[in-house]
Amino acid sequence: MSARADSRSITSTIAGFWSKASYGELPAEAVHAAKRHLLDTLAAGIAGAGSEVAAAARAGVSAAHESAGGSSVLWGDSATLPPPQAALVNGTASHALELDDFGGCGHSGAVVIPAVCAVADQLGVDGKAMLLAIVAGYDLAARTLEGAGGYRAHNDLGWHSTGTCGSFGAAAAVAKLFGLDAERFTSALGIAGTFTGGIWAYLVDGAMTKRFHPGKAAENGVNAAYLARAGMTGPRFVLEAEWGGFFGTYAHGIARPEETLVGIGREFRIMRSGIKPYACCRGIHGCFDALFELMAEGLFRHDAIERIVVHGSAQTKRQFGNTHVETLLDAQFSLPYSLAVAAESGRGTIDQFWPLRAGESVIAGLMARTEIVADRTLKPGENPTLEIVLRDGRRFERQTGFAKGAPENPVPDDELEAKAETLIAPVLGKGAFRAILAQIRALETLADSRRLTELLRPASRATRRA
Repeated sequence: MSARADSRSITSTIAGFWSKASYGELPAEAVHAAKRHLLDTLAAGIAGAGSEVAAAARAGVSAAHESAGGSSVLWGDSATLPPPQAALVNGTASHALELDDFGGCGHSGAVVIPAVCAVADQLGVDGKAMLLAIVAGYDLAARTLEGAGGYRAHNDLGWHSTGTCGSFGAAAAVAKLFGLDAERFTSALGIAGTFTGGIWAYLVDGAMTKRFHPGKAAENGVNAAYLARAGMTGPRFVLEAEWGGFFGTYAHGIARPEETLVGIGREFRIMRSGIKPYACCRGIHGCFDALFELMAEGLFRHDAIERIVVHGSAQTKRQFGNTHVETLLDAQFSLPYSLAVAAESGRGTIDQFWPLRAGESVIAGLMARTEIVADRTLKPGENPTLEIVLRDGRRFERQTGFAKGAPENPVPDDELEAKAETLIAPVLGKGAFRAILAQIRALETLADSRRLTELLRPASRATRRA
């Protein structure tokens, strides 16, 4: 039977479930995860609102929509924009400092949550609707990437999965907020998949576009849902169409379409996303954990290190071997830089990455003595092995299983809240942080989502000091 003759497609099957799903069907652990990821993403976005890339996105969008006005809050800012453009700016800010979550489509939070908040600002939905939309968005973002061959295979083709697959998640989240029926929900996903993208060329020169990809995917998904609500149809077979389908075009030869529907309605993919304890690319975190474990055991200090060797794959060396660190992105994707500052400071916090420390003699020396060796074949999710050679000739090796922050090794709630406070309080004040945290903890009781998002804007100087 041809695809055209078969009215059911992967997209319509997923849309059929999520268009009818209710808050009461969500397991408690999925609701708790949604609250965790909401807090983490808002914190990352508020901290990133003052970054250069967020400022550029805000200025560019504002110039293009000079007289449009808007109902949607820009986090950490007094301005508002229309929902699609607010999603773009807040999504960019959320990824600006590499502090946002991981898993799903790559960085699902920076795509899904800005889309949800932007449209919720216009609609004034309740907290349960927000939580349900977040879980739906995370589910679609992750399932699309699973069908596209998984993170490593899809990204190895040159695609940045947060951009390519994230649009589906944002569209699903907003379609759920709108209460679209199965047909229009399907169209929202089809429209989103018709015009999505994101490539890894930024890694060559540290360009800002990596930070922009989640924002653009969020904007794309928001627009797709608005168009579907207005009656535009999208391709039902956007994923699996033999010619021009997402899987065949973006994941040629590696797609696993059957993976997209595994456990639909029973397994919620938000449970597979993780939260970052360190302010750099997730692929570096396993080496951080290994280094910190060895140092915590009292085996050495940074000034005793003769050499650092990272035993990884060809992809490890290609992606993280850069020693020419000139931008924040360079630093956050450089194992030599990251391990140098971590060894010297004992931390992986944002202050170790910006302002840059590459010019300091101790950091430069450690970087020069760090080598990335492509002598391993790493399985998906497997971390490189860290080897430390000391000046006295002793050697230590350590490989981390699940790096801290993974779903299998989660950041505890109290540590997540402490992370969020360090990011939110300097921008909005401790009083605002406490109010945001209280609203999120009891989000299912919130009657109007705008009571939360209004807290994301700067208040008076007195309130910030509170």
